[in-house]
Amino acid sequence: MDLRLWLTGLRPKTLPASIAPVLVGAALASRHIDQLGTCVEIHPVPQECVANQAIAETLQAHFWPVAILCMLVAVFLQIAVNFANDYSDGIRGTDEGRDMAESEPEPDAQRGGGISKPRRLVASGVPPKHVLAAAGIAAALAAICGLAAVVVSQAWWLLAVGALSLLAGWFYTGGKHPYGYAGLGEVAVFLFFGLAAVLGTEYALAGGIDAMGVAAAVCCGLNAVMLLMVNNLRDIVEDERHGKRTLAVRLGERRATVLFTACCIAAWVLGLFVCMTLWLPWGGVLLISGVGVPVRMVSSVPKRRFRTALSDAGFQTLLFAVVVVIAAAV
Repeated sequence: MDLRLWLTGLRPKTLPASIAPVLVGAALASRHIDQLGTCVEIHPVPQECVANQAIAETLQAHFWPVAILCMLVAVFLQIAVNFANDYSDGIRGTDEGRDMAESEPEPDAQRGGGISKPRRLVASGVPPKHVLAAAGIAAALAAICGLAAVVVSQAWWLLAVGALSLLAGWFYTGGKHPYGYAGLGEVAVFLFFGLAAVLGTEYALAGGIDAMGVAAAVCCGLNAVMLLMVNNLRDIVEDERHGKRTLAVRLGERRATVLFTACCIAAWVLGLFVCMTLWLPWGGVLLISGVGVPVRMVSSVPKRRFRTALSDAGFQTLLFAVVVVIAAAV
């Protein structure tokens, strides 16, 4: 077993897309609980205030166990999706030529020059059944952690969200008609790594969601979309050759790059709104301190420096989450 190859197969640069929304949801849930338990100092204390304080104490008692379980669900689910994607693309031949080291650029005669791409497990000779088994193990761990989180939080409807997430992860590139091959990958990423992850975490921890959570979820969704778009722009030639009609293939490289830039601008405008609303003006100042990263990311894509762009997209995703955590705490 090549441990380094399996670590590459985990696709660690995509993990910020799963970690960030849980951090954001947990931070906003903590803020929601604090507000719920705060009362005006009057006597006698209103019964509604006493009831809210009791609810807040109950939520605080299981905050950290549920938060950790939500984080584990997100990470294991991302790993399961990555392995399932590797398996499905590998047996279809979409990852043809992805058996070389990332430092060795793959020739691209149609575009000119070489593009550095990470290796894939099945394309590198790992038996497909082993990769599928790894995906199954990761999915099972995500399901176990998710069930535990639901039991502790009593948010039973989240079972449906978890089941849909597992199905979406498999049918992204699996099955007879994978939606990732039809250009719907970005929509699914926005829904599951943005709205579902942030709002699901907030609900599991705080028993409800709010407008700030929705705004932050949209921002996380846009950040996750950018991670996927960098990958799809990098693989546009091979995807088109193998009939994988991603959004980048459907739009063409130029228009997909424009859309990528638009998503980056929208994410930053919304991110500034969220961070400054939570902590005026310093939340916005903290976020703006990292503005050089998205500028470099947007400029790297037209130059086909996708490794740099992917790292920057991951950094931007985590930067927003960290600033939200700090701003909500302060």
